[in-house]
This record gives sequence, structure tokens and C-alpha cells, in this order.
Amino acid sequence: MKKIRDTIAGILIRGERWLFANPKIVLGLILVVTAIFASFLPKLRMYTDFDALLPQSSSYIQTYNRIKQNFGGANQMVMVVHAKDGSIFNSQALALIYKATQGVDSLPYVDHNQVSSLTHRTVRSTHLSADGSIVSTPYYDPQSPPAGATALQALKADVVQNPQVYGLLVSPDFSSALIRARLNEGQIDYRTFIDALVKLRGNLATSGYDVYATGNPVLIGYVYTYLHQIIAILFGTLALLAALLILYFRRVYGVLLPLVGIGLSSIWGLGFMAMCGFNLEPLSLPIPFLIAARATSHGVQLVARYYEEFELVHDGRKAARNALDALFRPGSLAIIVDALGIGALVLATIPFDHELGLSAGFWAFSVIFTVHFMVPLALTVLPAPRKTQNKNHAIRAALGAFMARTGGNRRGAWTILGVMLALVVVGGYYAAHVQIGDSEPGSPLLKRNHDYNLSTKAINTVFPGSEELHVLVRTHKPNGLKQPQVMHAIETLQADMMLDPDTGGTKALPLVVRQVNRLTHYNDPRWAQIPHGAREAGGLMFAYMASSPVPGALKEFVNASGDEADVVFYYKDHRAVTIDRAMDQARRSIAAIVPGVKGLSMDLAGGIIGVTAATNQAIDRDNLVIVPLVMLIAFLLVMGYYRSVHAGVLMVVPMLFSTVLTYAYMGWNHIGIDVNVVPVIAVGVGVGIDYAVYFMDRIREEMGRTHDLRRAVIEAFSTTGYAVSFTAVTLVAGIALWIFMSDLRFQSDAALLLSFMLILNALAAMFIVPAWCLVFRPRFVTDASSSDWDIHQDTDREVCLKQETPVAGRIAASEIV
Repeated sequence: MKKIRDTIAGILIRGERWLFANPKIVLGLILVVTAIFASFLPKLRMYTDFDALLPQSSSYIQTYNRIKQNFGGANQMVMVVHAKDGSIFNSQALALIYKATQGVDSLPYVDHNQVSSLTHRTVRSTHLSADGSIVSTPYYDPQSPPAGATALQALKADVVQNPQVYGLLVSPDFSSALIRARLNEGQIDYRTFIDALVKLRGNLATSGYDVYATGNPVLIGYVYTYLHQIIAILFGTLALLAALLILYFRRVYGVLLPLVGIGLSSIWGLGFMAMCGFNLEPLSLPIPFLIAARATSHGVQLVARYYEEFELVHDGRKAARNALDALFRPGSLAIIVDALGIGALVLATIPFDHELGLSAGFWAFSVIFTVHFMVPLALTVLPAPRKTQNKNHAIRAALGAFMARTGGNRRGAWTILGVMLALVVVGGYYAAHVQIGDSEPGSPLLKRNHDYNLSTKAINTVFPGSEELHVLVRTHKPNGLKQPQVMHAIETLQADMMLDPDTGGTKALPLVVRQVNRLTHYNDPRWAQIPHGAREAGGLMFAYMASSPVPGALKEFVNASGDEADVVFYYKDHRAVTIDRAMDQARRSIAAIVPGVKGLSMDLAGGIIGVTAATNQAIDRDNLVIVPLVMLIAFLLVMGYYRSVHAGVLMVVPMLFSTVLTYAYMGWNHIGIDVNVVPVIAVGVGVGIDYAVYFMDRIREEMGRTHDLRRAVIEAFSTTGYAVSFTAVTLVAGIALWIFMSDLRFQSDAALLLSFMLILNALAAMFIVPAWCLVFRPRFVTDASSSDWDIHQDTDREVCLKQETPVAGRIAASEIV
């Protein structure tokens, strides 16, 4: 094993020597690769792919895809015309509803065969004519609209007689009419769609009436209206980072090189996405900003160490090489763990998260070339600074003195670990209350007072619900749905589901058959029943289709071969608790019904409730797999790097601390874990190890120099602690403007959540790591001397460290005592 380690170390050293022997060649290669990736940037697109947000391996989504082919998908919008006073059964209101229906039907990407409304041609009244035949007529004819109190009252009575319309398309209190439309599947320009919808609502504005709109395409469309803010946030973030770098370094290289690192890594990351054909999801944009800021932080660590070394050796080339020597192990380890931690998202069951893991993981790994190698190599080529004195000694001395008085002794260290344990215990209680899925009505993507959430609330106040759950009923034989026992099974499912107080309504084939059966028997209510034979049921279905001049009158209920039917249930929201209760009720009902009918199956689930249920299941699985996997990766890599199990444990402890408190923060603020939150958590956990790695490695380095653990801890706190604290500020600055400048609530909340995680990780590294070292005295730290890497290094830096006066930030032995 030692021979293998020596061989690897030798290869790394020879590689490092070659890099510094040929800095211009390496920098040239980096620029060539950058140009290649830049050539793909024009192909990069920003859009939302609805299918990419669904776990395609889920049985629910497979059922949804089957339902989508025959009955329509879940990408549905709902518009409601609401009369502020009185009912909609007047000429003005009906004309407005018709105008709204035609406008919705004309919206881009709308499937014209999937529009329903009281005034739409496909929604019809079925009744007997004078000669006893079944006649189907539209409720509203724009050529001869109902006029006069008698005609309007007759229309109202006709609507009440049809449960497919009353309660579903006309509100129970008659104050509102609902227009439902599904969008065609495929790539949708949501900005074009929402612009057309906003224009339509403006054209429909009428005194005495409100027009509301909700649904998934409306939500995504509103998200796209905020894309202009991204440009402002981008330039604002660059300006903020530049200001922080100027404040921290007050030297040209300290400002210039980290910003160059941002540019290079961003081109590599975005170019890779474009090359792979991945799209930028608007809601995930805080993550690329964080990765870009992470590139800055690695550059800050290198340049800060360069100035520290330059003060000792007074030689720019040696200082650059010494900086890379000192930070090669912790820097490369931190970058690799970052990349693998983020890359763990490739194991997610949701395609979007999988693509994000691949692209963002590569982006994070590219920092090795665009920053970790680029910065020290650029410093060897650039002229050496004129001033050798480091300007941050006073702050470092203050930090060292603070640590000496607090956590720089065993009593303080025990106190820190005790406080940490207490916070984990309390945090664990709130973390246990984090929900998978949405925790409140409306959408957490937008602010609570946004028009979308207000519209959703208003619609669900007057209607049974705008959120759909679809159940696919199948028979093994064609036309099996005409069997009476199958019809009764569907009705039993409907009755069971209606026991849930959140179920506002239902729609299925048996009710149509009952209505037509009643009509064929002189509208006698006693005949509103399922016939005793399949032939009779088929005849009633044929009579209904024949009475309608609109092709496919039963298409929304049953397929052409008669072996698949769609059963729809309506809910007021898609909160996690609503979905869990609905799906649990459906599973129990199906398990009780299906065994009693030969050749029958009932499959879950379509509609926004069904696909959200599938997504929540996938999120639950991914959350339980990915976050522990990131910690396992960190443990194994750190253990392998330092050849110590204790080192791996020491890295996991601060990660575990910050993760538990992050979930506690989410539980406290009722933030649910949805498809957009999972990658945020994974990235936050993966990035968190950087601080701890840098801190632990500096303690080992100082221990090898001073042979005094307490002095090593204080020295690390005064040097690396300063860099880590600034790094944390830099990372937070990279995403902080999303909190204040983004009107998208999710982006603001995600940035706040990431900032919370980053601050926790920094505090954990700065206090838990040294406290752990002082209390448990791990051997890989206390026995630190020359590592395999150090043995192969040139001795320039060691000689300089022995001959030069210690950096002013270091604390003298008398101060420690």
C-alpha cells in the first residue's frame, strides 16, 4: 500500500513540476478549452420542460403518460369569470363567458379538442325532442343567445339538471363559470403563452366581473415574466463580489484573478450544458450562481495564501508554487467532493435533477483547471507585486486572540461541542416535521399575494377544485367497460373517494349512461340507472354520441376500443397532506374493488394530483439517498486522502450539524421539500465540506510546524479562519441578491436557505473542527509531520519558514499562555 501511495505522490509531484515549468502552455490549453466551450454557448436555451420534472420510472407517471395519449395531460389551465354581485345567468355575463372561452381556445399551444366551458360547443345539453329522439344542443348559441328572464331561467334549470356542468363548470352558487383547457405536449414557449393570457384578461376586463386564471402553464408562464431580473441580479452580484474582493485584498491580483476564475468556470459549465443539449431551468438559477461564487472562493484562498507566502519568500514564482503546494491537498479534495456531492444528483429519479447533477457536477469539477491551476500559474507569469507586506495582520491577530480566549482551550472546546449537541437535538425535533411536497395552498414559487395565488384561492373558494386526480380504469377485453359490473365498480370508486372532505367533485362514464338511460325513458328519474346488460349500455353510449354533432362526444370518458376509461376527481389544492390522503383512499378503494370484478384493473394516477404524488415519492426517495450519499462520499474521500477514519468522521460531523439545522430551519418555516428544493439541499451539503477541509488541513500544517495542538488551532483560526469567513461572505454574496431582488418567492427562499446552509457550514468548520481536535486529539492531526506529498516537495518553502519572522497574524506563545 505504501508503495502505491508513494507512486501516486510521485506522479502528482512530477505533474506539478511540469505545470510550473510550462505555465504558458498550460494557460494556453485552458484558454483553448474555454474557447471550445464558448462556441457552444449560443445553443444554450432557458426553458421549462414539464416532462423533465416528472419521474418517468414511476408507475404513476407511466399511467399518466397512457392517460395523456387518450384523455389529455396534466399541463392544464383554468380560467374563471366571476360575477361580483348576483349570478352569471344574464346576457352580459354569458356574452363575457363566451368571449373568454373563445379567447382561451385561441391561446397559443392550447389543444382545441381539450377545451370545456358552459359556452363551448362541446359542452351540450342532452334532452328528448318532441318526436321522442335524443337531441344534443349547446347550452349557449352565440347566434341566438338566451334573452329574457324565461329563457335565462330555463338555461339555469337545464344546467342544474346536468352534474357534468353544475358544480364543475358552473359554481354551486351560480356566481362563476369555469373554462378549462389543456396545452399540447412538447416544447412550449411559456413567455408567449403568458403574454397572450395577460392580454386576454385585459381584454376581458369588465365592470362588475373578475377574471381569474390558474394552472401549471399559467404558473410557469408567470415565472418567465421575471427573467429580466436575472440580468440585473447577475451584474449586481458581479459588482458586489468585486467590492468584497477590493475590501478584502486591496490589491490588483486579489480582485482580478478570482473574477477571471468566475468567467472561465462559468463558460466551461454553461458550455458543457449547451454541448449536452441541457436547458437552463429558471427556478434553478441560484445554483449556478453559487457554483460560480464557489470558484471565486477557491481563487480567494489561493491568492490569499500567495500573498502570505510572498511576504516570506519575496519571490512571486516561489510564492505561487508554495501556495499551490500548501493548498493542493485541501483545495483539490474540496473541489472533488463538491463535484461528486453535486454530481450525486445523477442518481435522482427526476430527469431534471439528473441533468443538473451531471452539468453542475462538471461545472464544479472544472474549477480545478479554471481556478485551482489557473490562479497560481497566472501568478508565476504575472509580474511580482511591488509590496511584500500583507495588510490583514491586525484582523488576523484579533481572530487569534479571540480563539485563544474562547475555543482555544479544552474547556472552551467542550462547551462548543456541548452547544452543538444541544442544537442538533432541538433541531432534530423540527427537522422531523419537514414535509415532502407543498405545505400550503397555491404555489410556493410565487409570493402569497401574487395574482396567481390570489386567483387560485378565489377559484377554489367557489368551485369544488381546480386540481385533478385521474384514475385509469382498464378491462382485459375490448368494450369491457360496457359491462354493468365494471360501471358499478367505477361508481363504487367514486363514492369511496367522495368520502374525503377535500374531494370536491368527480366525473366519469357511468353518470352519462345513467342520464341517457333516463332520457330514453321519458326523462323518468327512476330510470337513471346502469342497465343490466353490456349491449344496453353500449346502445346508450351510441345514442349519446349520435345525438351530438361534435365528433368524439365520449372521448373525455372512454377510448375508441372501449377498454380504457378516465375517472376524474377534483381537489382544491395539491398540498402534501391533501395528496397523501387522496392517494391513500384511492389505493384502499382499488384494492377492495378490483378483486371482485374479473378482468378489471384500476391504475393510479394522472392529473396534477397524480403527477405531484409521483414527484413527491421520488423526492422522498432521492432525499433519503442523495444527502447521506454526499456525506458518505465526503467521508470516504477524506479518509482516503488522509489515510485516517477519524479524518473522515471529523468531516462528516460539521456536515451533519449544518444539515440537521437546515432541515430544522425548513420545518420551523414550513418549507416543504419539492422538486426544486432537493438540488438546493444537495448542493448546499456538498459545498459545505470545503470550509472544514481547509480548516482541518491548516491545523495539521501548523501542528507539524509548532508541535503544539493549541497553538496550531489558534494559528489556523487566525489565518485560515479569516479566509474561511471571507469565503463564506463571498459565497453568500454570490446568491444574496436573489433574496432581495427576485420577485420569485422560491428563488428568494432558495437563496435564503442556501445562505443559511453556507453560514452554518462556515461556523461549523471554524468552531467544531478545532474543538473536536482539542477534545479528541485525533492522531492524524497530532502526529502530523511530513506527508507523502511533503516529502517530495522542494525545500524552498520550509527553509523560508524557518528563517523568516512568522506572519504578524500569528500569536506568540506568551499570548497563548
